[in-house]
Amino acid sequence: MPVFRIGADDFKKLRDNGGYFVDKSLLIKEIIEGNDVALLPRPRRFGKTLNMTLLRYFFELSEDNRRYLFEDLNIANHPDCMKHQGQYPVVFISLKDVKGTCFGEMKQRLIEKIGELLIQFRYLSINLEPIYEKGFHALISGTPDDATLKASLKNLITWLYLYHQKPVIVLIDEYDSPMIEAWTNGYYPDLADFMRSWLGGGLKPENAHTLYRAVITGILRVAKESIFSDLNNLKVITTLQSHATAQMFGFTEGEVDKILTDFSIPEHDKIIREWYNGYRFGNQTIYNPWSVTNYIDNLPNPPGPHWLNTSANTLVYEELGQGGIEIKRDLEKLLTGKEIRYPINETVTFRDMGRNPANIWSFLYFSGYLRAEDPQEDIRGRTTYQLSIPNREIGYAYEYFIESIYPKPGGGLDALMEWFTKENPISVLEEILQSLTLNLLSYHDFARLPEAIFHAFVLGLLANLRSVYDIRSNAESGFGRADILMIPKGVKYATTYVIEFKSVHPQEKIEESAKQALDQIHEKQYDILADSPGLKTKHVRRLAIVVQGKKVIIRE
Repeated sequence: MPVFRIGADDFKKLRDNGGYFVDKSLLIKEIIEGNDVALLPRPRRFGKTLNMTLLRYFFELSEDNRRYLFEDLNIANHPDCMKHQGQYPVVFISLKDVKGTCFGEMKQRLIEKIGELLIQFRYLSINLEPIYEKGFHALISGTPDDATLKASLKNLITWLYLYHQKPVIVLIDEYDSPMIEAWTNGYYPDLADFMRSWLGGGLKPENAHTLYRAVITGILRVAKESIFSDLNNLKVITTLQSHATAQMFGFTEGEVDKILTDFSIPEHDKIIREWYNGYRFGNQTIYNPWSVTNYIDNLPNPPGPHWLNTSANTLVYEELGQGGIEIKRDLEKLLTGKEIRYPINETVTFRDMGRNPANIWSFLYFSGYLRAEDPQEDIRGRTTYQLSIPNREIGYAYEYFIESIYPKPGGGLDALMEWFTKENPISVLEEILQSLTLNLLSYHDFARLPEAIFHAFVLGLLANLRSVYDIRSNAESGFGRADILMIPKGVKYATTYVIEFKSVHPQEKIEESAKQALDQIHEKQYDILADSPGLKTKHVRRLAIVVQGKKVIIRE
């Protein structure tokens, strides 16, 4: 029986230990035939580090023969590519765990990381000029000045080229991890200045004779003017592009079928597709590899949000939480299984993130929280994409977000969930919702379009019931659109709820508005959908929820 080595991100160790490997070796061919410098942004846990170590062990000069690692892989069928095996000095550095709460702390972590890198190349110091030897030892000992630190990548490439008389391959994994840390902690400009000098100095076109290829991975494509301004030779290949590298990160449908066959569990294809499929990279349908392997490794346990549990998702939730009314409306659509349409900004900057919804959705797309498809040109000549939640696992992420911005005050959210799964008096629901409103919403939230805000607020709270109710927002039913329809998915909870919202000014009569809302439900027959054949409805409750300032009443 094959075995996954969960968390194994070193290609050689994985192969030597007999771990199951999904063959991505043709990435080597794409790098050989591609641009001098390539940036490949992909979501976290989509195989970036494993692929980077695959490149390392293929290209790297080594005293031990590593050809055996590739002899049964697809790349072995390309003799022109195999000529490159073991032919280059390789600089491999991962910035994944380089973190700091201030720039001084981050700088110290970078000094340590670069010092660890240079220790691998101690032999270079033998032939260095005195001026370079001093800087080399300063880097290893952790005492470089700023100029030496910024020039460290450029100098290392030069030293390796002079020593081996061969151009160098540079592999930088998770380049943007420090950038995200810097943005979160408020020192982004300082770190961007360092990264611009460090990367630009080492990888710019003037160094073409010393550099064979450079491959950079991360989650985001940080704007070129931010840190890549000197790299005119940079080719950025995002998940929006139909490119041969699209299928090199994550699992394709064919690869998942083979995995299920190899593990003798073909009956699990529907569950895996529902929970972990749904991404589109170029023209490829892609599965989340981390979640697929963890699901199979954890059988017979049920599926769960394996990918979500690998990150705190802090920046994602911050950006959503700071969004305005338009973001809340779009969240409402996504939570009810609908799509939204926006342009994707491939060069989104951190400082521009919250300035318009398109930037926030672009960030979420590149981070792995949205599916993008059906590109169309809008009237302004921009390419827009249909965005949706890709699968059940990511649906949980949005539910977690709702819970994070609307915490549980005195168990109010639990009480709300309990009310909808039991036959309780309407007065109890009114008390619960009034408490949640007083604790979680401010008058500022109602400054504009209060009905829309309250609608999105309640819809977000109800998202936790998606496993037992089909929750539809602005659903076509009868002769109009019901604000919210909750249709039971099984016989255990057999009540359909039809909810209509109203918002009234302080001088208006709140009871009259409640009556108008109930009349609207009856007159427009919003409840007619509950009588459709095949539904599990035993009876219908029609609710009018009216908000006046922060006062809430519910009538049925």
